[in-house]
Amino acid sequence: MQSDRELARRFADIAQELAARGAVETTLQHVVELATRTVDGCEAASVTFIQPGRTVTSLACVGEVAEVADQIQYELNEGPCLDAARTDAPWYLIEDVSDEPRWPKFAERVKELGVGSVLSCALSSPRGMVGALNLYANTPRGFDAAAREVALIYAAHAGVALSAVQLEQSLRAAMDSRESIGMAMGILMQRHKVGAHQAFEMMAKVSQNTNTKLREIADRIVQESQQPAH
Repeated sequence: MQSDRELARRFADIAQELAARGAVETTLQHVVELATRTVDGCEAASVTFIQPGRTVTSLACVGEVAEVADQIQYELNEGPCLDAARTDAPWYLIEDVSDEPRWPKFAERVKELGVGSVLSCALSSPRGMVGALNLYANTPRGFDAAAREVALIYAAHAGVALSAVQLEQSLRAAMDSRESIGMAMGILMQRHKVGAHQAFEMMAKVSQNTNTKLREIADRIVQESQQPAH
């Protein structure tokens, strides 16, 4: 067990090293690399990101075990990684995969990979949960209290980085929607000799009557206009 002074010094070094990283992808990869080097017991690590539509993917990974174990969780839709990414709990720990009642299918599969214990820390942002930092140990009870504290520091930095990704995706989607709707309105205005207000109302009415998102209606209008006439 490390002393409080040693742990504080390690946290300061971690914060300084991570702050020096610029690009999101670089930061996340550095997080998992640092985790495998400095978190006692950690042999492999990954970062799970919740994409729009609630789908999940791994954005950074160290060790084939982490990559395969993540995919097992996504395939089974069970595991500490997914619960950490979707709930308010700061972390989930499997102390021994041989005796894990919460996620039995996942535990059985990762045991075959040589995993003994798993620690998943939630990655949060002002917009809510954005993912999880996943650490894998070869031995049961591989993560003690000090290891969890260090992992939570990494998770805080990864959460900030992923929050930037989430915001960028939202802004890009909004810009794309605006552009698509504007193009569709222009097509309807030309085709039906109506003004902008009437063109928008036409799309809104179809959207409401068919229970289809306005963006999808606009995309269809644009796509149809680009098809060659028969």
